[in-house]
Amino acid sequence: MKHTNLKFSKLIARFCLIAGLGFCTANLHAGIYQKKIEKPYFQSESIFPLQDKHVHSSSIVELPNGDLLSCWFQGSGERSANDVMIKGARLRKGQSQWSEPFIMADTPDYPDCNPTIFIDGKGRLHLIWIVVVANQWENSILKTRISSDYLNDGPPKWEWQDIILLKPGQEFANTLKEKFKEAKDPGLAWGTYAPLYEKMLSDAAKDPEKRETGWMTRIQPLTLPGGRILLPLYSDGFNLSLVAISDDNGDTWESSLPIVGRGNVQPAIIRKNDGTLVAYMRDNGDSPGRIMTSYSKDNGNTWSGAEKTDIPNPGSSVNIIRLKDGNWSMVYNDLENGRYRLAVSLSDDEGASWKWTKYLENNKEGGFAYPTVIQTKDGLIHVSYSYSMDRKETIKHAALSESWIKENSLGITNAEKLGYPKGVKVLLLHMDDLGMCPEANQAAENYIQGGFLHSGSVMMPCPNAGEFIAWVKKHHKADIGVHLTLTSEWQTYRWGPVTDPIKVKTLIDTDGKFYHEVPEVVIHATAEDVETEIHSQINKMIALGLTPSHIDTHMGTLYGLPEYVEVFLKTAEAYHIPANVIDISNPDIAKKFKDLGYPITDKVVDLMNSYNLPKLDNFTSVPEGKTYELKRENFLSLVNSLNSGLTEIIFHPSVKTDNLKSITNSWQQRVWESQLFSDPVVINYFKENDIILTTWKEIMKKFDAKKK
Repeated sequence: MKHTNLKFSKLIARFCLIAGLGFCTANLHAGIYQKKIEKPYFQSESIFPLQDKHVHSSSIVELPNGDLLSCWFQGSGERSANDVMIKGARLRKGQSQWSEPFIMADTPDYPDCNPTIFIDGKGRLHLIWIVVVANQWENSILKTRISSDYLNDGPPKWEWQDIILLKPGQEFANTLKEKFKEAKDPGLAWGTYAPLYEKMLSDAAKDPEKRETGWMTRIQPLTLPGGRILLPLYSDGFNLSLVAISDDNGDTWESSLPIVGRGNVQPAIIRKNDGTLVAYMRDNGDSPGRIMTSYSKDNGNTWSGAEKTDIPNPGSSVNIIRLKDGNWSMVYNDLENGRYRLAVSLSDDEGASWKWTKYLENNKEGGFAYPTVIQTKDGLIHVSYSYSMDRKETIKHAALSESWIKENSLGITNAEKLGYPKGVKVLLLHMDDLGMCPEANQAAENYIQGGFLHSGSVMMPCPNAGEFIAWVKKHHKADIGVHLTLTSEWQTYRWGPVTDPIKVKTLIDTDGKFYHEVPEVVIHATAEDVETEIHSQINKMIALGLTPSHIDTHMGTLYGLPEYVEVFLKTAEAYHIPANVIDISNPDIAKKFKDLGYPITDKVVDLMNSYNLPKLDNFTSVPEGKTYELKRENFLSLVNSLNSGLTEIIFHPSVKTDNLKSITNSWQQRVWESQLFSDPVVINYFKENDIILTTWKEIMKKFDAKKK
């Protein structure tokens, strides 16, 4: 059995963290310019019908009269097809249908590719693209056309055409060598042959012919406040990037020093409030595929070494812009493999986080990539991108508002979908590890009898599970599920499977008990044995006369492998018993659990997206504290920091005994947690801050009512 490489730590395991994880009717170009589109707006269309030719790498610009002009390359292939040309079309302001495509540039018997268009400070239209010589990307040359007469039907009237020649000097080679030396973990990227790879590139950089040719366009330029134009370029020969710089509106160009990394290409550049430039780049290097970034503090002349972010990238172009309100918008394929999903995300903290994400396309039968994104004077965001379906292709255009992106991201939470009020924090306070010992049972009984809390889950393999279930059957308000258990973490207080051990051999250690830690389970346990055991635990509770209201996973084990996740979610759906699954369509939440080491792969994302029972907006645990008062303060600070929506917060209450002290060194935290939620300070905080407390029973009642 093959297993993924996990970064689970014992600390993660012990904390039981779970990775369970309206359209506006106004016309798109009505000519009513405003600072911000308040209503959610989305409209998309193909620029021309799907056809058999290969069409790719589009660019788009708003013209001074409000029209849109788009261009792309089209032909029977890419670099190896000599009939490839640059074509374009326009969308008149106030109209909804694009013009018939026309030729923007065509070098006879050579492929013309990767066009980008923009308006300079003099109001002139620039088209820059590459001509591929000898059908090799590394032989490409840059060409440019300029027009001052481009507002009429058909193609612009070009008044100037030239070749852009860049002359990176010896400093290019020196920088390449120095940045490779500074790079982190070279062996991690290229294995045993990393030094050879870097030496080959450094040697190639000494050759003027190699460093002066092969630079290619893809992303539109960025114009800085002082008028400097930064044209992002990349090289397939060097597998890295640089920037062409113009301080005279694109009449002449100079080269920046290289943006050095292992496969960082097709940079999209954005400017921060403090003047720092950030380049977001496609990952053409080692796996896992991630968007790469580099920074410049001197208006694009020099750049830091490129490093991977946490944002997935399948080796596909990414584009980013700063919006008029200061937010950033990024369009990209948020996958490690494939281009079937095209995301648009928003950041309100200059890329530190991406709080809102929606999909322009999400269909495994198609391909959607190479976006160009702009914002027009009316505040709308426009995206053009390559669109492929059923072996036919076109360029697609989408227009959308910021509010559309936010509408179904954090705008509508899973709590609101269930019918809870908009903007309210809904907490599911959950008692874990019930049935583990008498002390845990007594603490839970105190909470339930006192009416403070009702939700918790039982560890069915543990010795005191049966007696707690017998007690719960007499208290119908209790909201009790199965704490699906596949580990036995304590040193002397141990338990094993509910199933006959002969039938689940991969789950037990040499003592006949469950393994101590999650990584041990991941190394040894098959998904088949996991499925057998969790079904046995659920069936045992049912056989004792109690139908569980939910299921969850002790120590997060069932999120240890994608195969386990599949079994977990399939079991929940089969029993129609909800699992504590978090909605990882929120990129901040997905990043949180990725950082903890959970394998949030494409498969796991797809499983969670297709899961058909209620989801949580967030998941966390009660923080520790050196004193009870500090613990209470830390908990209230945690709740205060939460976004609105449905959040499950787990804790492990137990009453104080010598037996508890002999079981776990976390006994003091557990004892404090047995009094925290009956504390008048906490109860008053919930009331004063309009916090809604819920249970899994109530969640499922609301969910089933919505389905009727």
